Amino acid sequence: GATVIDPIVIPDLHRLEARRASLEEDERAFEGYFGRGGNPPFRSRREMLQSPEYATVIRPRSGGDGGGGRAGAAEYPEYLAAREELMINVLKVMADHGLDAIASKSVEHQPNLISEGVGPPYYSSFGATHLNTCLVYVPMISVPAGFSSDHLPVGIAFLGRPYTEGVMIRLAYAYEQTTRHRVPPDTTPRLPGEP
Repeated sequence: GATVIDPIVIPDLHRLEARRASLEEDERAFEGYFGRGGNPPFRSRREMLQSPEYATVIRPRSGGDGGGGRAGAAEYPEYLAAREELMINVLKVMADHGLDAIASKSVEHQPNLISEGVGPPYYSSFGATHLNTCLVYVPMISVPAGFSSDHLPVGIAFLGRPYTEGVMIRLAYAYEQTTRHRVPPDTTPRLPGEP
């Protein structure tokens, strides 16, 4: 019963996404996460980035700060303005087309083997959906969507308007129940009572 609009064009998507990260915001997130424990492994994000152990698990990006040359405090207002403009553009496209959700790939690359994520160069950390890492207040849910040509699982993500988590859960559940793409791995034992 879905109406599909393909493709949709979000104005200035790539230009605005390029402003999506801020070192200032990363610092606050770091402090919030590690500040909850009594004995954090690092006192600051900068200390973590300079640690020899960090270099063994994350391949350095351009910029020399471990953050891909992202904006510092001086550029933070520009980041906020870009995020706001992108949110308006996405919501306008959804309103113009009467969309409940935007469906996209769960990650931006072919899936990796687990073995590629537990040893250098740690490829499993690449490929998050870019739109969701920039916008705030928008729900996004990912469900199985089949398998790649290498027989590795892939997903589809549903991104909705702010505060429509219930709609996203219903859409994701309906998609999953209709397609039956989710197949438990052979190594997963069956639960009691399962056929």
